[in-house]
Amino acid sequence: MLFNQPLADQMRPNNLKEIVGQQELLGKGKPLRQIIEQKVPISLLLWGPPGTGKSSLARIIARTNEYAFASFNASIDNKAKLLNIIDTYPHQTFVLLIDEIHRMTKTLQDFLLPYLENGHVILIGATTENPIMSIVPAVRSRCQIFEFKALTDKDIQTVLNRVIQKIYHLKDDQFDEEAIKLIATSADGDLRVALNILEVIQATNPDKLSTSAVKQFVKEQHFAYDKKATKHYDYLAAYSDSMAGSDTDAALYYLAVLLKNGDLPSVVRRLREIPYTYIGLANPEQVTQIVIAANQAEKVGMPKAKYPLMFATMLMCLSPKSGSFDEIWDKLDEDTEYPSQHPMPRGLRDMHYKHSEEITGGGLIESPFEQPHQIAKQNYMPKGLENKQYYHPKDNANEQKLFDLYLRLHRYIYNKDYDD
Repeated sequence: MLFNQPLADQMRPNNLKEIVGQQELLGKGKPLRQIIEQKVPISLLLWGPPGTGKSSLARIIARTNEYAFASFNASIDNKAKLLNIIDTYPHQTFVLLIDEIHRMTKTLQDFLLPYLENGHVILIGATTENPIMSIVPAVRSRCQIFEFKALTDKDIQTVLNRVIQKIYHLKDDQFDEEAIKLIATSADGDLRVALNILEVIQATNPDKLSTSAVKQFVKEQHFAYDKKATKHYDYLAAYSDSMAGSDTDAALYYLAVLLKNGDLPSVVRRLREIPYTYIGLANPEQVTQIVIAANQAEKVGMPKAKYPLMFATMLMCLSPKSGSFDEIWDKLDEDTEYPSQHPMPRGLRDMHYKHSEEITGGGLIESPFEQPHQIAKQNYMPKGLENKQYYHPKDNANEQKLFDLYLRLHRYIYNKDYDD
């Protein structure tokens, strides 16, 4: 039985000249192109959006180096297939394309490791996720990592025009140039999606590729992104960064993208976390309002959840920002690297066991509740960190007010000269 070859397979590039896009990697003199042209036998991890040429490049690398080629899909294939592939080429180096390598189990990645080390397998891993998050360090360290970008509309139009001329042999009056542009735009940087759209529309309208036919088709499609893919995290990052940057319109836009793609949970999680990070002491009351709104959105669900989420997003943008906590933590992180070097005052040690006072000195510190203002004038800081000041306020009214109280307490506790 013969199968019809999909258009995307028919248009798969056979050499570097036929690849569109990725010029920052594959342009003349660029690193990835040099690796291929100089036939450097090194494994690669190629990550980026789907339909950008990662799998095609793996085949081109095998062809250029005159290596045998095999493919493995980490989503559906198992260890038995991987063993069968390796056994097929027992005495020769071959290129192994692992599609969706981010879904490959740690056990399988570890199994593959010896074959990478002895040169039996040249791995080309294709993934939509940053490999730093999904590939075990031992495999990662034996690969060069290159990030692929989404194709531009112009890149996609170039391939679509090749199809029009070489596959469908359409004349100028049989297709609209605007239809080609619309298909490219609708594909959102994914060449495979563009070719699939063109294939369906041409099959149902063989006499004319019209703009109206394309508009009708794409209107009925929903090209939502994969919530587990890098693109999803890009939108979440853009949403968070826009709020940090106080750009209300941008933040609302990214919020809408996330909600329309069904990702209420991620938005709620961000709005529970980032008010403390970005606003913090600059506006504590607003932090509480934002977290309450996020919790309410989770309770009511979509579509009504969009209202408390818009409320919270706008409060995030309009509030004064701080960022003090990140700076404080960086200092704390450094000072707590080796806590044994900074022994605490003996009186702070635990006193809730028998003979604690005799053994450790625990509980010998003065009780603050028995002192004036309920504050004891005594040292709490570990040895070597006395008088350390971790908090320096940002330039907003609330933190300036809190900092004044902070200084008063600090100077009172440590018997500094300061009015109480």
